[in-house]
Amino acid sequence: MKLFKTIAVMMVLSSCAKKEVPDVPPTFSDPDWTRLEIADGREAHAVYGNIDDTLMVSTLTEIYQTTDRGKTWKKTKVNNQPIYGFLSVKDTIFGLQANSLKDKAGQKLATFSQYFSLDKGFTWDWSTKFGVSEQRSQAFASVSVNNQFKIKLKENIESFDGGPANGSGYVLKSDIEVFKNGTSKILPVPFDNQITNLHVDKLGRLYVSATRSIHDKNTGKYVSTEKNQPAIIYISKKNVRELID
Repeated sequence: MKLFKTIAVMMVLSSCAKKEVPDVPPTFSDPDWTRLEIADGREAHAVYGNIDDTLMVSTLTEIYQTTDRGKTWKKTKVNNQPIYGFLSVKDTIFGLQANSLKDKAGQKLATFSQYFSLDKGFTWDWSTKFGVSEQRSQAFASVSVNNQFKIKLKENIESFDGGPANGSGYVLKSDIEVFKNGTSKILPVPFDNQITNLHVDKLGRLYVSATRSIHDKNTGKYVSTEKNQPAIIYISKKNVRELID
């Protein structure tokens, strides 16, 4: 289904508005956000850790680490697919490789861990080699902040025929949805890249994983891609509460 969505987007929408988006976007500068890039990563997915210490990022096919605030990146594992979540259990980190299941409440899950790490993701080993269970899960692209509010990725689909999307259709730009005190709102962000995942560090900074795909800010439809092929991570400079309140 994901492949079908991607093909539909590329075939139907790629030629409709490319002239409206420059091949190379202007240098990103924003008072509230920092942008990091992993060259040739194409897509950023799961994030773990924090930018001041060790930051781990899953790209389209690999896992990278940075210990110098994104100046350099070390490739620590080749996956040949994204990791959709990093699950921390005591001193162990599990890489979750699927995101096709939902819980009873309809929350999408990151599941199934073939690999684990005991050193913050610098080295990885097979779960089955040591009899470690692969059956693990956590909420996908959903984070709680001090038990005060929740932030989730809202995936948007436009149906092919104008009716209900029912899980298939044109992939629009995803939103960041904030749930607080029984209400929800969309968090505005100063970028138009497709969003794939969310993470909050111990200081409350929000990490937004993104791809090089660019969407029209008004319609949410795909219009172009950045000329280079970076995996992109946007990081809030402040505690995310300051962006919401």
